[in-house]
Amino acid sequence: MLHNNSLARRSGFRGLTAGLALLLALAVLVTACGKKEDDKKAPGSGEGTVIAEYKEGGKVTDKEFDRYLGFLSIVNSQAQAVLGVSSIREQFLKEYIGYRVLYARADEKAKDAAKADVKTFIDQFKQASDSSEEMKAEMKKSGLTTKDAEWFYRMIVTVMENSEQQVTDAEIKASYDKAPADFNNVTLRHILIGFKDPETDKEKLTKPDALKKAEEVKQKLESGGDWTALAKEYSDDEGSKETGGLYENKEPRIWVDAFNKAANTQEIGKIGNPVETEYGYHVIKVEKRETRTWEQVPQATKDELRRSASTAKLNEFMEKELPGLITKMELPKDEAAAGEADKAAEGAGQAGTGTSEEKKDESAK
Repeated sequence: MLHNNSLARRSGFRGLTAGLALLLALAVLVTACGKKEDDKKAPGSGEGTVIAEYKEGGKVTDKEFDRYLGFLSIVNSQAQAVLGVSSIREQFLKEYIGYRVLYARADEKAKDAAKADVKTFIDQFKQASDSSEEMKAEMKKSGLTTKDAEWFYRMIVTVMENSEQQVTDAEIKASYDKAPADFNNVTLRHILIGFKDPETDKEKLTKPDALKKAEEVKQKLESGGDWTALAKEYSDDEGSKETGGLYENKEPRIWVDAFNKAANTQEIGKIGNPVETEYGYHVIKVEKRETRTWEQVPQATKDELRRSASTAKLNEFMEKELPGLITKMELPKDEAAAGEADKAAEGAGQAGTGTSEEKKDESAK
């Protein structure tokens, strides 16, 4: 609840456009590999009708794209829910072309790095397909094979590996240099008096009422009240209410601004005045705060920063360079859209049978 949304987009393609964002769950799993002669030829390429072309010598056919969409529908249920929408399919096609371009540009170092998790992915995919009749049907519908899924996944993760390898150490450190305090090591307790009910998302308290309640909680704590008991009774933060409001050894950068500031500036060992955020009022007690040099920042954090910088680079490619590379896109409309178009055409035809006076009346409305 308290995490800064801009920082929460911390891995994979979460920061990219809609289609790539839906691949986050896929991107943090594992990669696929295969024989080198399979790397260049996408599943289904050369079969069916060409629906897209791009400058670096590439074409995408409807059969190839159908297999890719079949792959997405299997590995990501969110993608499956929107694949029938023409505009979404078009977005997926653009992003698929982006993958193809970047995959062709990737070096062997990136491809080798992407191979590390292949066995896990293939094993998981095979186990899932063997045990799920629904998955088998979906694969049959799109013509997707296990080998196809392996190729698409290898492509995606190779692109990610290649992008991450292009991020320099200086680019990563720039985030630290901009706000060193965001990388402090902080342990604190807090109780959130929320404006909204966490279960229904409906307003529970007005700001004045929430502030009054927060001040009452603060007074009880200062009078010797037990954090564990009071957090269970009052806190609306589901992530910490059962543990006495404890956040242990965290970096303030993960929290929204006002909470971040309190974590970094509030006197240690003292319960501060209620802090307002978009979620409500927080009663906070900082128990520990340690500064860190760049050398002391955990490697996991540095890896996270590298992924974020990589995402920014991929965003820039997709938004600025890719549109200029695509020379043709001719996706057939989905049936639902076609049906709506037929209805609209039928309505227009009926309107055309009226008198000229009726037409004037309609145009004036």
